[in-house]
Amino acid sequence: MSGEQELYALLIRQPEKGLEKIMDRYMAFVYTVVYGKLSGTGTRQDIEECVSDIFYEFYRTRHTIDPEKGSVKAWLAVLSKRMAIDAWRRQRRAAGDLSLDDAGYAWIASEADPEKELADRETGELLMRQIRSLGEPDSQIILRKYYLGQSAKIIAGALKLKENTVNKKASRSLEKLKQTLGGVL
Repeated sequence: MSGEQELYALLIRQPEKGLEKIMDRYMAFVYTVVYGKLSGTGTRQDIEECVSDIFYEFYRTRHTIDPEKGSVKAWLAVLSKRMAIDAWRRQRRAAGDLSLDDAGYAWIASEADPEKELADRETGELLMRQIRSLGEPDSQIILRKYYLGQSAKIIAGALKLKENTVNKKASRSLEKLKQTLGGVL
Protein backbone atom coordinates (compact mmCIF):
# COMPACT_ATOMS: atom_id res chain seq x y z
CA MET A 1 0.00 0.00 0.00
CA SER A 2 1.42 3.39 -1.00
CA GLY A 3 1.76 6.32 1.38
CA GLU A 4 -1.21 8.04 -0.23
CA GLN A 5 -3.39 4.94 0.11
CA GLU A 6 -2.33 4.57 3.74
CA LEU A 7 -3.27 8.20 4.39
CA TYR A 8 -6.68 7.72 2.83
CA ALA A 9 -7.28 4.47 4.75
CA LEU A 10 -6.32 6.20 8.02
CA LEU A 11 -8.66 9.09 7.17
CA ILE A 12 -11.56 6.63 6.84
CA ARG A 13 -10.62 4.42 9.85
CA GLN A 14 -9.60 7.20 12.23
CA PRO A 15 -10.82 10.47 10.71
CA GLU A 16 -9.25 12.87 13.21
CA LYS A 17 -5.86 11.17 13.16
CA GLY A 18 -5.98 10.86 9.36
CA LEU A 19 -6.82 14.53 8.97
CA GLU A 20 -4.00 15.48 11.32
CA LYS A 21 -1.46 13.51 9.23
CA ILE A 22 -2.84 14.95 5.98
CA MET A 23 -2.61 18.47 7.38
CA ASP A 24 0.97 17.83 8.52
CA ARG A 25 1.91 16.67 5.05
CA TYR A 26 -0.07 19.11 2.87
CA MET A 27 -0.61 22.30 4.91
CA ALA A 28 2.20 24.16 3.13
CA PHE A 29 0.94 23.01 -0.27
CA VAL A 30 -2.64 24.17 0.40
CA TYR A 31 -1.39 27.45 1.90
CA THR A 32 0.70 28.08 -1.23
CA VAL A 33 -2.27 27.56 -3.54
CA VAL A 34 -4.50 29.85 -1.48
CA TYR A 35 -1.78 32.47 -1.03
CA GLY A 36 -1.25 32.55 -4.79
CA LYS A 37 -4.87 33.51 -5.32
CA LEU A 38 -5.65 35.69 -2.30
CA SER A 39 -2.39 37.49 -1.55
CA GLY A 40 -3.36 40.50 -3.66
CA THR A 41 -6.83 40.93 -2.20
CA GLY A 42 -6.97 39.28 1.20
CA THR A 43 -5.23 39.58 4.51
CA ARG A 44 -3.15 36.87 6.14
CA GLN A 45 -6.19 36.07 8.27
CA ASP A 46 -8.34 35.65 5.13
CA ILE A 47 -5.77 33.23 3.71
CA GLU A 48 -5.55 31.23 6.92
CA GLU A 49 -9.34 31.09 7.20
CA CYS A 50 -9.61 29.81 3.63
CA VAL A 51 -6.98 27.12 4.36
CA SER A 52 -8.96 26.04 7.43
CA ASP A 53 -12.16 25.94 5.39
CA ILE A 54 -10.44 23.75 2.80
CA PHE A 55 -9.34 21.16 5.34
CA TYR A 56 -12.77 21.26 6.99
CA GLU A 57 -14.46 20.65 3.61
CA PHE A 58 -11.96 17.89 2.81
CA TYR A 59 -12.75 16.24 6.15
CA ARG A 60 -16.50 16.71 5.74
CA THR A 61 -16.52 15.12 2.27
CA ARG A 62 -13.92 12.41 2.98
CA HIS A 63 -16.36 9.59 2.13
CA THR A 64 -16.91 10.96 -1.39
CA ILE A 65 -13.20 10.84 -2.26
CA ASP A 66 -12.35 8.09 -4.73
CA PRO A 67 -8.70 7.11 -4.27
CA GLU A 68 -8.83 5.31 -7.63
CA LYS A 69 -9.39 8.64 -9.41
CA GLY A 70 -6.60 10.58 -7.77
CA SER A 71 -4.31 11.06 -4.82
CA VAL A 72 -5.09 12.90 -1.62
CA LYS A 73 -2.84 15.70 -2.86
CA ALA A 74 -4.78 15.93 -6.13
CA TRP A 75 -8.09 16.15 -4.27
CA LEU A 76 -6.67 18.87 -2.03
CA ALA A 77 -5.28 20.73 -5.04
CA VAL A 78 -8.67 20.85 -6.78
CA LEU A 79 -10.50 21.75 -3.59
CA SER A 80 -7.93 24.44 -2.72
CA LYS A 81 -8.11 26.05 -6.14
CA ARG A 82 -11.92 26.10 -6.18
CA MET A 83 -12.32 27.41 -2.67
CA ALA A 84 -9.59 30.04 -3.07
CA ILE A 85 -11.27 31.31 -6.24
CA ASP A 86 -14.62 31.44 -4.42
CA ALA A 87 -13.01 33.38 -1.56
CA TRP A 88 -11.39 35.76 -4.06
CA ARG A 89 -14.75 36.36 -5.73
CA ARG A 90 -16.44 37.03 -2.39
CA GLN A 91 -13.73 39.52 -1.46
CA ARG A 92 -13.89 41.31 -4.81
CA ARG A 93 -17.68 41.38 -4.74
CA ALA A 94 -17.65 42.78 -1.17
CA ALA A 95 -15.24 45.47 -2.35
CA GLY A 96 -17.73 46.33 -5.10
CA ASP A 97 -15.41 45.71 -8.03
CA LEU A 98 -16.60 42.33 -9.23
CA SER A 99 -19.60 41.41 -11.26
CA LEU A 100 -20.79 38.04 -12.51
CA ASP A 101 -22.13 37.46 -15.99
CA ASP A 102 -25.05 35.16 -16.84
CA ALA A 103 -22.77 32.13 -17.04
CA GLY A 104 -21.36 32.83 -13.57
CA TYR A 105 -17.96 34.03 -14.76
CA ALA A 106 -16.43 36.78 -12.67
CA TRP A 107 -15.24 40.00 -14.26
CA ILE A 108 -13.74 43.05 -12.71
CA ALA A 109 -16.36 45.75 -12.96
CA SER A 110 -15.45 48.71 -15.08
CA GLU A 111 -16.77 52.14 -14.27
CA ALA A 112 -16.09 53.10 -17.87
CA ASP A 113 -18.50 52.36 -20.64
CA PRO A 114 -20.14 48.95 -21.18
CA GLU A 115 -18.54 48.63 -24.64
CA LYS A 116 -15.07 48.65 -23.09
CA GLU A 117 -16.16 46.06 -20.53
CA LEU A 118 -17.51 43.81 -23.30
CA ALA A 119 -14.32 44.23 -25.34
CA ASP A 120 -12.22 43.36 -22.28
CA ARG A 121 -14.33 40.26 -21.66
CA GLU A 122 -14.01 39.13 -25.27
CA THR A 123 -10.25 39.72 -25.16
CA GLY A 124 -10.04 37.65 -21.97
CA GLU A 125 -11.99 34.80 -23.56
CA LEU A 126 -9.78 34.89 -26.65
CA LEU A 127 -6.66 34.85 -24.48
CA MET A 128 -7.93 31.82 -22.52
CA ARG A 129 -8.68 29.93 -25.75
CA GLN A 130 -5.18 30.68 -27.02
CA ILE A 131 -3.62 29.60 -23.73
CA ARG A 132 -5.52 26.32 -23.85
CA SER A 133 -4.41 25.79 -27.45
CA LEU A 134 -0.76 25.75 -26.29
CA GLY A 135 -1.30 22.23 -25.04
CA GLU A 136 0.12 20.58 -21.95
CA PRO A 137 2.20 21.36 -19.97
CA ASP A 138 2.61 24.82 -21.54
CA SER A 139 -0.95 25.95 -20.83
CA GLN A 140 -0.68 24.76 -17.22
CA ILE A 141 2.59 26.65 -16.79
CA ILE A 142 1.08 29.89 -18.10
CA LEU A 143 -2.08 29.56 -16.00
CA ARG A 144 -0.17 28.69 -12.84
CA LYS A 145 2.45 31.42 -13.34
CA TYR A 146 0.28 34.33 -14.45
CA TYR A 147 -3.19 33.53 -13.11
CA LEU A 148 -2.37 31.75 -9.86
CA GLY A 149 0.87 33.63 -9.26
CA GLN A 150 2.89 30.50 -8.55
CA SER A 151 6.66 30.57 -8.73
CA ALA A 152 8.64 28.51 -11.24
CA LYS A 153 9.87 26.35 -8.38
CA ILE A 154 6.33 25.48 -7.25
CA ILE A 155 5.20 24.85 -10.82
CA ALA A 156 8.23 22.65 -11.47
CA GLY A 157 7.42 20.56 -8.41
CA ALA A 158 3.76 20.21 -9.30
CA LEU A 159 4.40 19.28 -12.94
CA LYS A 160 7.54 17.24 -12.22
CA LEU A 161 9.74 19.42 -14.42
CA LYS A 162 13.00 21.24 -13.84
CA GLU A 163 12.70 24.86 -12.77
CA ASN A 164 14.71 26.12 -15.75
CA THR A 165 12.44 24.07 -18.06
CA VAL A 166 9.41 25.83 -16.59
CA ASN A 167 11.02 29.23 -17.18
CA LYS A 168 11.96 28.37 -20.77
CA LYS A 169 8.50 26.97 -21.55
CA ALA A 170 6.85 30.06 -20.03
CA SER A 171 9.03 32.36 -22.11
CA ARG A 172 8.42 30.42 -25.33
CA SER A 173 4.70 30.16 -24.63
CA LEU A 174 4.45 33.92 -24.14
CA GLU A 175 6.23 34.40 -27.48
CA LYS A 176 3.75 32.04 -29.17
CA LEU A 177 0.85 33.92 -27.59
CA LYS A 178 2.25 37.28 -28.76
CA GLN A 179 2.56 35.97 -32.33
CA THR A 180 -0.89 34.38 -32.26
CA LEU A 181 -2.53 37.47 -30.84
CA GLY A 182 -0.71 39.86 -33.15
CA GLY A 183 1.68 41.25 -30.56
CA VAL A 184 -1.07 42.25 -28.13
CA LEU A 185 0.15 40.80 -24.87
